[in-house]
Amino acid sequence: MKKLQKLILAMVALALVVVSSTTTKEAFAQEDSLDVTVVQLVTHSSLDDIRQGVYDGLAEHGYTEGENLTINYQNAEGDLNILSTIAQSVVAEEPDMIFAITTPVAQAFQNVTSDIPIIMTGVTDPVSAGIVDDLENPGENITGASDAVPYEDQFELLLQLQPDVQKVSMIYTTSEDNSLAETEQAAAVAEEMGLEVQIEGIASTMDMQLVAQTLASEVDAIYVGSDNTIASAFETLLDATDAAGIPVFTTVDVMVGQGALSAVAINQKDIGLLATDVAKEIIDGANPGETPVRFLDELQSLINFETADRLGIEVPEELASEVMDIKDRLGEE
Repeated sequence: MKKLQKLILAMVALALVVVSSTTTKEAFAQEDSLDVTVVQLVTHSSLDDIRQGVYDGLAEHGYTEGENLTINYQNAEGDLNILSTIAQSVVAEEPDMIFAITTPVAQAFQNVTSDIPIIMTGVTDPVSAGIVDDLENPGENITGASDAVPYEDQFELLLQLQPDVQKVSMIYTTSEDNSLAETEQAAAVAEEMGLEVQIEGIASTMDMQLVAQTLASEVDAIYVGSDNTIASAFETLLDATDAAGIPVFTTVDVMVGQGALSAVAINQKDIGLLATDVAKEIIDGANPGETPVRFLDELQSLINFETADRLGIEVPEELASEVMDIKDRLGEE
């Protein structure tokens, strides 16, 4: 009798092991449809484009909302307390997958689940932010697509447009790990290229007007990266720099469309599309922790020629033939 009981217990234990080792592919295959949650830190055009890229990418991979796809969209509107609440609520609902747009969103979900696959997007430096262990082997349940671009290209384009620039200011948001890491890396590159760098942090959009007005009177140009708070206050920054007659350059195409002078940029929608390519790998059975973080290969040098005219900056003829007018990039007339 005891032998029989031991045999039964052994069989039950084996069954549990088999169930617990079900692959991601098998888990998704058991579902008739895909249930995803898309969480965005704040509303602004760059992040909206990334989100649209996610929607378009899911459609390209055969998932149609209302048929075999359910999307739960959440937006924290820049409030980290709300973001924390959203993260806990979403995890309790147990979606198949979470798309985390921006570093703070990825960090918020990283803190509350180690089981649900997290596809980060719009994250520049996930290693410095502590989101992944390594770009090739992220670890745990998170991978995705980074929006990092080469900093050298940004400064080379600026110096082609304004060879006399000597002092550059860089603004970042003090509460965003991603923004600080990007700013420090960009500053190191700029200094290697012989530029003097002044770094200033802001705590919120409310700080932008004073900081921008002060910096605009002290430097030759202002650089901003893919910082969500700055993106939300970008018009305020441009008001100050336009009044002082100095350019803003960036890594984000949408900001050039708003009035920055230049960028060597990626397409924000393409970042969302790339994130869904990674997601499809997970759906097909890949382990998120062993799936490399992806980067876009296609970069485009962009200039806002209207901004150049407004600031009295003459674009060299040879350069003008090599770059793209931001109007063409964004499909404006």
